[in-house]
Amino acid sequence: MRARLVLLPAIVLAFVSPLTVRATSDGTAVDQPEPAVARPLFAKSAQYPLLPRALEVELALSAAPKHLREGATVWVLEQSGYTKMKEGTNAFSCLVSRRSGDVFPVCWDAEGARSLLPIEFDDAQLRLSGKSTAEIDELVDQRFKQGRYRPPARAGIAYMLAPLRFRIDEAGKVTRTPSSPHLMFYGPNLTDSDIGGARGSLVFINRVGPDGMMIVPVGEKERAAIVTESQSLVEQVERTIGYQPR
Repeated sequence: MRARLVLLPAIVLAFVSPLTVRATSDGTAVDQPEPAVARPLFAKSAQYPLLPRALEVELALSAAPKHLREGATVWVLEQSGYTKMKEGTNAFSCLVSRRSGDVFPVCWDAEGARSLLPIEFDDAQLRLSGKSTAEIDELVDQRFKQGRYRPPARAGIAYMLAPLRFRIDEAGKVTRTPSSPHLMFYGPNLTDSDIGGARGSLVFINRVGPDGMMIVPVGEKERAAIVTESQSLVEQVERTIGYQPR
């Protein structure tokens, strides 16, 4: 008896993704996985995914309070590095950081844009030139010591109000890291002892150094509202960068 290929209805095939039905040389139907979808990368690095421009703009602005978004400057990462996508009318500059595969949106005030935002731009250019994460971290430390980078010179604020943050390793594996919406006040070279801070409390230092920040989480009510409003955006970003929730 000759083997026959049985064609399944199209509506069924739509639900067997990522498997597709293919025929072997003898006509037998078999399931085979779809090939992996190629995602555009910056500098051929899996740690620096390129996002659709509209999505990157929306994600970058999600770091800021609503009343600042319309007037903020927005930078997006393209194949040649960060490019100014929108010229703002207020003092804030927003982008999606990807340093060392740590992907999150942030918005800097004028002082942060002057002193710390250039590190993001240089990080992208160094990665494009072939530098590794360790080499870039060493160069950033050296440039602070040499005075090429300077810590913020006055009090100021950066916003990280989006409830999402991802870590991407060098092999491209994406994990979601805890990220509570928060405010960041410049605290160069301060420690938790200096401010009475403790991780998980009302205020703490994220790291000790010239680019250190005092982290102040938003309240529970504000956090709940932000999480609800951001759900659709979070899902879009997860699909785009290939995050697979467990």
